[in-house]
Parts: sequence; structure tokens; C-alpha cells
Amino acid sequence: MRCGSRDASSCGETCSGIILWSKRVTFAVIRPSQSNRVMEDLIRRLRDEVDSQPEILEEFVRRELPKASHGSIFVGAGDSYAAAQVGFFASGCRCLALDPYVLASNPDIAKGKDVYFVSISGRTQSNALAARKVRRRAKQTTALTAVADSPLAGLTDRLILLPMTYMPRVPGMLSFSLSALAVMRISGAEGNGDYRSAFREAKAEEIAFAEGDGTTYFLGNSLAYPLSLYAAAKTYEILGRRAHAQFLEEFNHLELFSFGGPDVLNGFSCFDPAGLAAKLSGALAGPRSHVIREWGRSPTEKFFHGIFQVQLSVLRKARRSGITSPRFLTRRHALATSDRMIY
Repeated sequence: MRCGSRDASSCGETCSGIILWSKRVTFAVIRPSQSNRVMEDLIRRLRDEVDSQPEILEEFVRRELPKASHGSIFVGAGDSYAAAQVGFFASGCRCLALDPYVLASNPDIAKGKDVYFVSISGRTQSNALAARKVRRRAKQTTALTAVADSPLAGLTDRLILLPMTYMPRVPGMLSFSLSALAVMRISGAEGNGDYRSAFREAKAEEIAFAEGDGTTYFLGNSLAYPLSLYAAAKTYEILGRRAHAQFLEEFNHLELFSFGGPDVLNGFSCFDPAGLAAKLSGALAGPRSHVIREWGRSPTEKFFHGIFQVQLSVLRKARRSGITSPRFLTRRHALATSDRMIY
């Protein structure tokens, strides 16, 4: 049974089959057809959104969320795939993280398991397809989304509504932080940490990572791997640079052999017990390799410090480069193709 409130954001109660959040954060929806002045305002609004995160996360972490059982599956695409990967690592690898099309192609994976679909818009076609495929196989399905009346919400047994307003064609900042924190807590981690200090430490750094004219690589181990996925996504969405994410270990077996020229490497030092990021940077030497420093006492603090580093650095680089609009908005044909494929 769904909540009877016409406005889900005003309910603020845990109803049968649905979990609601009472406080929502709204930033203006900016469309790509608007003027350069307004596009510049979008970059500023993204900075405002990033600055608002510590308080919102502190409040969100106090809210009750379900706990995933052993073998539960987190599903997502794009930024939400990175958030799903958080569930895999934060659970001590007791939960799975899958691309929705993989799950739709192999729905028996979900038999008797809890499945959590992560989608800010709730409109991704592959998520909807996977939800339909597993609804009679899974033990229970849950949507983590910012849109209460989305198609995905209508296809799942439960809804976890994130405290924000979905904005189409805007790079995910708060949306990723909230979905990652929700997944982290559902997967078994407490999520407690000093978000304000993590943000302050990240903001004190001038630029956390390097980028070049070739491919900008982001490498991470364990929970730093979803950070790498997220960093690569924001690098090409906002800065328009070629970027690629990889595990720290796997890079040495694969991409290292094509690395050269104008390529740049960034290795996250958090969740790197053997210090592979520093060793690789030392072996390559020179300005083309960079180690992204860690901060924090707990895994939560280290992870969110990493998120803040990525967000703040990308926006600073955009401002210094005179970028007034996320670069992906200028790729009209690619954007149209992306919309057709995703929605």
C-alpha cells in the first residue's frame, strides 16, 4: 500500500510499504537552452549545493533505514552504479552490486534476495526492466530515488525517498552523496562521521587531483573504487576531459601499457593498505602522476572526504578554466543519444 498523501514530501512518516523523508532541498532546474548567464548561475548553484551537504548528511544519517540481509543486491547505472558499488564494499562484500541490464539479463540472480534499485530520477529504462523481471523472484524490492511518483517507485515494493529535488541534466552532487550514504547505511555501515570536518579539510586543499589533455585516470581500491568511478564521471561531465576509472591493482595489468604522452594518473590513497597509489606514482615520476591524499578516522569520513575532494576540485577547475556550463550540455547529439538510450 502506498502513502495516501498527495504530496509525498509533506508526509514525513514511515507508511506501509514506503519510507518518506520530510525535509527536501530544492535548487532551480536549469535547462540547456537558457542563456550563458543562467548557465554560469548553474555552476554557482552547484557550488552552493556542494557547500550545503554536511548539514544535510548529518540530518539524514539520523533517520532510520532498513538493513540489507546477506546476499542483497544493489542496482544502479551511471552515478548510481558507483553508489551501488559502495554497498558491495561497505558490506564487506556480503552484498552484490550490479548494472541493471546485467540483472535484467540474469533475473534468477535475485531469487529470494532483497534488491535495492538506486536511481535519482526513477526513470532509467534498464532499472524498470530489471524491476519487472525480478518482482516475482526477489524476496523484496526497494527503490532509492528522489521522485516519489517515478516509474521505478511504482514497480517496487518499497520506496526510500531521498531529501532532494531531482534536476534533469544537472551533474549529480548532493544526489550522489545522499544515495551513497543511504546505500552505505543499508549495507550495514553506521555512516556516522564528522562531515563538517571532512568537508573543511577537502575545501582547504587547492586542487585534489590533476587532469591533462590525454586520458585522466582515477584509480582506487575497495571503497575508493566507487570514488574513482564518480571522479571520472564528473571530469568528463563538467570539464569535458577524457577520463577513466580503474582498480589500483588492475591498472598495472591493463591500462599501464597504453599510458603515456598527455595522460595523467590520480590514485586515491584511502583504502590502500599496501600504498600502491604512492608506489605507482613514484615509479612513473613527474607531474603526470598524483596521489589524492586521505583524511579521516573512520571509513565513512575517509569516503566522504574523497567525495568532497572530487566535487570541490572539479568546480574549482571549471571556474579557473572559464567553464560556465557543464561541458556535456554542449554535446547535443551525444546528449540526445544518451537520453534515448537511458530513458
